[in-house]
Amino acid sequence: MNSVIQCLSNTKLLTNYLLNDEHVRDINTTNSSMKGSLIKAFATVIKGLWKSNGRVVDPSSLKGAVQRFAPRFSGYNQEDSQEFLRYLLEGLHEDVNRVITKPQPIHTEIDSSLSVCEQAMEAWKRYIRRDDSHLVDLFVGQLKSTLRCSDCNHESVTFEAFWDLSLGIPSKSGEVSLLDCLDTFTKEEVLDGDEMPTCERCKTRRKSTKRYTLYRLPKILVVHLKRFSPSERSRNKLSTTVTFPLNGLNLSRYTDSVSNTSYNCYAISNHSGTLYSGHYTAYAKHAQSGQWHSYNDSRVSKCSSSNVISNEAYLLFFELS
Repeated sequence: MNSVIQCLSNTKLLTNYLLNDEHVRDINTTNSSMKGSLIKAFATVIKGLWKSNGRVVDPSSLKGAVQRFAPRFSGYNQEDSQEFLRYLLEGLHEDVNRVITKPQPIHTEIDSSLSVCEQAMEAWKRYIRRDDSHLVDLFVGQLKSTLRCSDCNHESVTFEAFWDLSLGIPSKSGEVSLLDCLDTFTKEEVLDGDEMPTCERCKTRRKSTKRYTLYRLPKILVVHLKRFSPSERSRNKLSTTVTFPLNGLNLSRYTDSVSNTSYNCYAISNHSGTLYSGHYTAYAKHAQSGQWHSYNDSRVSKCSSSNVISNEAYLLFFELS
């Protein structure tokens, strides 16, 4: 929890929103299960962290609010930081959702005769008619999935919103680059046998290829490195070092976006130890000074940017440059 809070605390677009009390006017008391209490508790912690008195901040009231929103985080067991981040962002979003009365979701398929751009826009509109907040403005992007029929080459596209990208690590040890992970994520996958989809044009099930691309890039991109395989729960985690540039990570080859595709890393949540007995720490870069710091529960120390990429990196936080 502390590791994730430090990463979010150094997310300046989120912190400024809270320090300036902009969240207060956005609080949704109608359909948020927490009626604003989660974002208020979170804002109190963030304000405490950015006070200049140097006192240690006790986040137990925030922990209590998170537990009420997501009871699975009760107690003091080690929890997965990616799951914690996802629940926390979802709860914060719900507290400041601009949608006061949620309409029913639209389940009809989007008209495939529309252009790809129009289909993407329609999918996005369907998302934000139910979920629209400052958190969505910052963290949510859009994935495009393209199915291509191997028989007639017809392509169909679908779009889904994402709060973070979970990337597999294509090597069991040693070193890979984050671009290797993205190459694997966006690689064409063949759907055959039981997995064959129905081709819109052929009107029958056909062998097809499927690939993901990043269609809409979020202002804040969170990358989750899958160090624990769900099928290998009993095994050790992957200790591969995933390398990436701290500044100028260029995602242009993974996206249709023609706008800015360059990201700078500003925070990393690290996991040391095993699946069952581990410890989370964080590295984060101060938005004003550019100085990196190491956060280990109540201990904070300056560190060099050359030390922040390690084989314990678990969640990577990037901002659009």
